[in-house]
Amino acid sequence: IPVPIKLNDEVINKQKALGSQSPSSLTKDDYLEFYRYLYPFQEDPLFWVHLNTDYPFIIKGILYFPKIKADIDPNKAQIKLFSNQVFVSDNCEEVIPRFLLPLRGAIDSTDIPLNVSRSFLQGDRKVRKIQDYIAKKVGDHLTQLYADSREEFLRCWQDISLFMKFGSMNSDKFYQQVKEILVYPTTYVDDSQTSEFGNYTTLQTYLERNKEKHENRVFYTSDPATQSTYVELHKGQGLEVITLDSFIDSHYIHFLEREFPDVKFARVDAEI
Repeated sequence: IPVPIKLNDEVINKQKALGSQSPSSLTKDDYLEFYRYLYPFQEDPLFWVHLNTDYPFIIKGILYFPKIKADIDPNKAQIKLFSNQVFVSDNCEEVIPRFLLPLRGAIDSTDIPLNVSRSFLQGDRKVRKIQDYIAKKVGDHLTQLYADSREEFLRCWQDISLFMKFGSMNSDKFYQQVKEILVYPTTYVDDSQTSEFGNYTTLQTYLERNKEKHENRVFYTSDPATQSTYVELHKGQGLEVITLDSFIDSHYIHFLEREFPDVKFARVDAEI
């Protein structure tokens, strides 16, 4: 609130919402200080997305990408909802796209009706447009990060891959935005593309590179350690293997099979 509150002569509250300020006027330290204010004793976030628009609806705020913990609940909202700088709720799952619920931060909008039921909010046209806007801003930021610094993108990949895969399965608009930057660890070594985080490839590059050798097949491992013998057998025959080993990947592979109906996805130990 725009009134200083003092305790023992020390101002203990924020008087101006960070999300309402211009991104160009803020520094990295400003964003990190706000995150620590909202979530004390947490690791610093990977990066953040600043939302600030007045048309066709009003929404301001900052969404932070946290490091993913093993016990994360992808269905639990972590984002604080405000209306005209008045705190409303810790739970704004009707306003945020479902796949972005594990993000953290704060959003403020006077265009979200507060005196209605959750079921009404889920069907409200303006709320759906706000969801689309938030998803697009996140997709734009990820695409820009990949273009500006592939190395930084790969550093964050283990944490952001969950959002991107889950988002791709839940929103075709989001998938169309990010499909060319979804990457996978690969056994193919390209010195020009190798990073300190290992070798990665997009699916489009994999298919193009192996169109003669693989006959429209994608070989993958779901457990590189346990299936190492089979991975080496494929490598010995000049066959490239990618890694799909996260807990979401069993569902994600089915999604890829629908998106690429002419491609066969074969686990390295499937035929033996």
